[in-house]
Amino acid sequence: MIGYAKFLLKTAGRRAKVASDLRLISTQWNILLDLFISAFEHRAVPTGDACLASSAPHSTALRHVIFLMEAGYVTRVADPDDARRTLVGLTPKGVEFVGNCLQAEFDALKAALGGRTD
Repeated sequence: MIGYAKFLLKTAGRRAKVASDLRLISTQWNILLDLFISAFEHRAVPTGDACLASSAPHSTALRHVIFLMEAGYVTRVADPDDARRTLVGLTPKGVEFVGNCLQAEFDALKAALGGRTD
């Protein structure tokens, strides 16, 4: 268990090195992961749904969505089908960031397992 805890700490550090302008916390990472998955599944994500994915209170999650927008990782647009809603998604910078983090974490896990991925 200690080895796994050390691995988790290292992966968090790697994520921080990829985007030094972000002080990424779990709420933000959960939002980014949800939007990354949605982008590859070609699903539109209402802002409220992204907030739910964060597992934080709605107002807190919304502040994090706004922070990620200001940092250039997330974009928000009006929902063309419902004027009451807005949709959020990753910018190209956001897709690249999450992809790089996931790849680095996958590579580190694979190395920790001695190259095994089964």
